[in-house]
Amino acid sequence: MDFVAVAPESLRLATLARRVAASDCTVLIAGESGTGKEVLARFIHRSSPRASHPFIAVNCAAIPENMLEAMLFGHERGAFTGAHASHVGKFEQAQNGTLLLDEVTEMPLGLQAKLLRVLQEREVERIGGRAAVALNVRVLATTNRNLRAEVTAGRFREDLYYRLNVFPLSTSPLRDRRDDVLPLAMRLLTSRCRAGERIPALSADAAHLLLTYGWPGNVRELDNVMQRALILCNGAVIEAEHVHLEGAAGLWDPPPAQRVEAVMPESVPMSAAAIAARAASSALSQSLSVAERDLILDALRLDNGNRQAVAKRLGISARTLRYKLAKLRESGVEV
Repeated sequence: MDFVAVAPESLRLATLARRVAASDCTVLIAGESGTGKEVLARFIHRSSPRASHPFIAVNCAAIPENMLEAMLFGHERGAFTGAHASHVGKFEQAQNGTLLLDEVTEMPLGLQAKLLRVLQEREVERIGGRAAVALNVRVLATTNRNLRAEVTAGRFREDLYYRLNVFPLSTSPLRDRRDDVLPLAMRLLTSRCRAGERIPALSADAAHLLLTYGWPGNVRELDNVMQRALILCNGAVIEAEHVHLEGAAGLWDPPPAQRVEAVMPESVPMSAAAIAARAASSALSQSLSVAERDLILDALRLDNGNRQAVAKRLGISARTLRYKLAKLRESGVEV
């Protein structure tokens, strides 16, 4: 999935990511589980001069400790029991490209020392091998933990921490970037629909539920919710009853500054409740507009600019599509 950046925090992160992508320095991406750390890593790779070369991701938490070393560095035939053939490791597979070490804090201390040597020497020696292989690989790493605290606790090597933490980036939880919720929801719906299949729209009530939920599981939870909604939806619109959330405990309470933001001149008397309702309505309208824009642009890309195919995919008339494209042009969007 493409990196979605509509909220101010995400736009700032995308700007930093593009800047660091032009370099070859190591990047450490921190953030809660499900916030899109790997998506950001892929965005950095696609924005870099290495984009035409491999992007190899290794989930350090998902591979057993006794297999991770051979997976990363490779091995020669006969290096250990069961090694019936030589195997190229992930570092060599990523040659001239990018290697992502996902959840690097799950790597055992003994292997951390070997990883540090590879990063320092920029060469790797397969298990059971005698010759070192020179590497030209850009390394990215992610973690959902406080890596500085892991170092203090003795669970992560301090020298490796400094080797990885050359350029730190942080992905914010979804509850802190509410403007990303609807564009992400529509992007996820688009990715789950088969080619040529109509992409359902979100009703205002359904959108309101998505915007006011706290998303403890972040984008991964949003993806699950949209998959369920897609299955339950029988028509062209996802309604509130199709959106199944984890319960009221997850509902998001806007900060006071957002709840009482003035949207009318001070001379017009309004209750705090009315101001809050007007502010929420304005935020919802803006987020829906952004989601509609992204949905139209995605459809144009998927159908190679074929207006008739785009209108069919979106379930609208060609005349309505022309009107919406004209409005996008007026707002400065090139279509």
